[in-house]
Amino acid sequence: MLATIFSATAAFSAEPLPRQQLTVGFDLEAGRIFGTAQITIAANSEAHLELGDLTITYLRLDGKKLLPNPTAGGATTIPVADRQQTITVSFAKTVPTDPHQATDNLIGKEGITLTGFWHPRLDSPSLFELVADVPPSFTAISEANQIDEEKRANGRRFRFRFEHPTTAIHLIAGDYAVTETTFANDKKLVTYFFKEDQQLAENYSNKTKGYLNRYQKLIGNFPYQRFSVVENRLPTGYAMPTFTLLGQAVVRLPFITETSLGHEVLHQWFGNAVATDYEHGNWAEGLTTSLADLAFAEDAGKGNAFRQAQLVKYQSYVPHQNDLALKDFTGGISHLANGQQQSRAIGYGKGAMFFHMLRKEIGDKAFFTGLGDFYQRLRFQSASWDDLQTSFATASHQDLQDFFHQWLNRTDLPELAVNNIKVSEKDGRSELSFTLVQKTKGPYQLLVPVQVMVNNQPQIIPTTSKDKETKVSLEFAQPPTQLVIDGDHDLLRILSNEEMPPVWSRFAGSAKKLAVITDDAAQTRFAPLLTWLEQEKCEIKYSSEASDKDVAAASVVFLGASPLSRSLFATPKHPATGFTVDIRRNPLNTKEVAVLVNCDTADEIKAGMRKLRHYGKYSYLHFKNGRTLNKQQPEAAHGLIYELDQPPQGIAVAKTQTFAEIVAQLHQARVVYVGEGHTTYEDHLLQLRIIRALYQHDPKLAIGMEMFNRSAQPALDGYIAGTIDETEMLRKSEYFKRWGYDYRNYRDIIRFAQANKIPLLALNQQKEIVSKVFRESGTASLSKDELQLLPPDRDLDIPGYRERIHSVFTMHRAPTPEQFKGFIQAQALWDETMAETVADYLIRHPAQRVVVIAGVGHVAKAEAIPPRVARRLEVKQAVVANTNSTEADPKQLDFAFYLDPVKLPPAPLLGVMIANKDGMVMVEQLSPHGKAKTVGIRKGDIIIAMDGHPIKNVADLKIFMLGKNNGDTVKLNIKRHRAIFPDETMEMAITF
Repeated sequence: MLATIFSATAAFSAEPLPRQQLTVGFDLEAGRIFGTAQITIAANSEAHLELGDLTITYLRLDGKKLLPNPTAGGATTIPVADRQQTITVSFAKTVPTDPHQATDNLIGKEGITLTGFWHPRLDSPSLFELVADVPPSFTAISEANQIDEEKRANGRRFRFRFEHPTTAIHLIAGDYAVTETTFANDKKLVTYFFKEDQQLAENYSNKTKGYLNRYQKLIGNFPYQRFSVVENRLPTGYAMPTFTLLGQAVVRLPFITETSLGHEVLHQWFGNAVATDYEHGNWAEGLTTSLADLAFAEDAGKGNAFRQAQLVKYQSYVPHQNDLALKDFTGGISHLANGQQQSRAIGYGKGAMFFHMLRKEIGDKAFFTGLGDFYQRLRFQSASWDDLQTSFATASHQDLQDFFHQWLNRTDLPELAVNNIKVSEKDGRSELSFTLVQKTKGPYQLLVPVQVMVNNQPQIIPTTSKDKETKVSLEFAQPPTQLVIDGDHDLLRILSNEEMPPVWSRFAGSAKKLAVITDDAAQTRFAPLLTWLEQEKCEIKYSSEASDKDVAAASVVFLGASPLSRSLFATPKHPATGFTVDIRRNPLNTKEVAVLVNCDTADEIKAGMRKLRHYGKYSYLHFKNGRTLNKQQPEAAHGLIYELDQPPQGIAVAKTQTFAEIVAQLHQARVVYVGEGHTTYEDHLLQLRIIRALYQHDPKLAIGMEMFNRSAQPALDGYIAGTIDETEMLRKSEYFKRWGYDYRNYRDIIRFAQANKIPLLALNQQKEIVSKVFRESGTASLSKDELQLLPPDRDLDIPGYRERIHSVFTMHRAPTPEQFKGFIQAQALWDETMAETVADYLIRHPAQRVVVIAGVGHVAKAEAIPPRVARRLEVKQAVVANTNSTEADPKQLDFAFYLDPVKLPPAPLLGVMIANKDGMVMVEQLSPHGKAKTVGIRKGDIIIAMDGHPIKNVADLKIFMLGKNNGDTVKLNIKRHRAIFPDETMEMAITF
């Protein structure tokens, strides 16, 4: 980015403005300017004339001699008179003739540059007319809507007229090749390039015309009658009214036409036509950086990276205890100036982010409407932040007082974090809840971009945060997998360590620097860098003196390899020659960086150092003879990233595959088995994940559940149809009597099915029948009606089945042959019943597929349900399980997943052991693990109701307890038997 300077423009006034007529000539050999200024001051006006270091040979006020006030630094006050007054000044000044010695003023054979103090001026704006006599080979340029040229005997005379008030003007002249074209119908676009660079003119002209047209459409008509691109012998990057002045070294850089040129062109609108009211802060640099530099990056799809770079630069150079607010930034600072990084990071970077956030806050339409109003309303006047606020507030119909106040006046930045992240299921949908925290001492009012990844697609939810903590709850049809706060860096905020890449600016801006050097020989080799480090107040230590504690306390630069650097970074493979700067994260302090520097000569460092301070965004740089041979930008996190639920990976035999790849293959099967350990919660999460994924592929899906006996099918059908609720379904299916495992393991699956009208299949045989077969060692004791409920075909001779069943049974006990006979039959009965249920459903529904959730022993593909379904129906099947529940045996599984253990939150406990008795629920025992005993419940008490719901059996109590969490309070109605007096009824409150 190039910096800019402006000529201050004043608001229009009813009072006539002073007029200044300048006539100047030059002695190139002597580096001397000489001339006369005639300044006309309106009646009843006071003026302050500034003469600076000019040599004054004639000074008259209306013909009377006037003496400068020596105590006022060469300034003098012109008192008020009731008539027009005229000051006449003859002056001269000598400046450098060599461009290498000049800063802002140059007069020599190579060219003329007058951008510093070079003519008498008033401290208030004037209207200027300039006449300049230059050598015959020179062409001159100054602020002007009209330029007249006259050939004279000994040179060329240029006359410049500029109708807009300004406090000073500038004059440039040289041996230029001039090209001219038009834009906006009749306005002139002119380029002034030295003859050795004239081949650049066409590209600069075309690019400039593109920028002029762009900004006219965006803001309004170009404010002047002409615009010029002028090459300068001095290393400048300035924007004056009607022209931009670019240093010769600058114009030769290939990227300037794509970046900085557009920035300088835009200053014709903002900074020149609408001038900065410097007493109330410089808004122009931030606005121009936003509308030019940031906009160009966005055009290239790199807006996020640009904004992150501004935040990194700000955090690198602006100290935590910063006292410079954006409203206090007043300068347009040259990019070549030393020691201005902090001010630039605030004025340019923070200013650009301010306007970006404002645009997000009020929307594009209001933003550009307000921008146009600001320009049209204040053109050729000076403007302040208040003027901007007025235009944008009017355009958006919003009160922007708080927005402007916090970003302009506060010197800190917001810092965000996320706490209490929770993903849960709610009525068949996924709910993400978290607390958005502002860690800053006083909260900002923020519009925080919250991004949630759902089904591999980002969903952006702008979230208002104005308190220290903001609770957020979001619902999604699919489970969210990732939460990202401000992933596009739309907010001006403190970046996390993960978002701060290791770059040179972080070392350059570090408040505490340490240099570690190996020996005296290295000190000689690194001398140019050491000189800069000393200027930066960097502590310098020999490697023998430094320790890892020193490294942990600072940003450190290792000047050459040393035992200490090698203990942290080994020996990097840097080029043997040239100058290499390799920036890494400080492994002992992630808030700082470590820089590994290598070079072969001091001259290499001296040549590379001239560029190094412009390369703050890079993490690796290699220079050779001052040329940049390699530069690399590091990767860093974009936003505050929180992983919510990463899809697990599984295996197909020995081939590792992603979850998505596995699901794609599962989709080819009509029966998918997902095994479980009944109390292993991560298994149930896997089941729900797979069900969701398959349903997304094709909603023609049913879910078969081992947990329900076939007799529960009407209850499941009623629940899916919506004719009964969950409570009634649990009662009618007798879930707690026939299964008994924590219903919360299956609740989300069942609610997802109900929400999406997915049929639930009750797969299992009646529990009483299976138990009877086990107890009686077979089916001989079953009644005729019971036998009618059994699948007629049951295969106990599948190869390997007996062996597997036996190993399972012996884990729990040492069975007798009789006992095992009952066990294997009971197990086969389960498997065959579930297989029959699945096959019958598929035959009746040929377009459907079924996901079976059952214990891992029942889904083994070689011996359990799958071969029994295959015997009934030729159908493609697949078996899935988590390896926490079973071994990844390719004979039994098609896909194995590796999931970390997950625990359900502990269920609240009443602390009673209960039983059904005569249609009532009686407390049989009190447990020390609940609150019942502490509130006075006794053994023998009858629980009548909970929170007003009648309790008629144990299942009722368990159903109503499902909705309770630790921390909740319930009210129990208790009936207590008394021997003599009537039974006592009481209400007790229990907080879990």
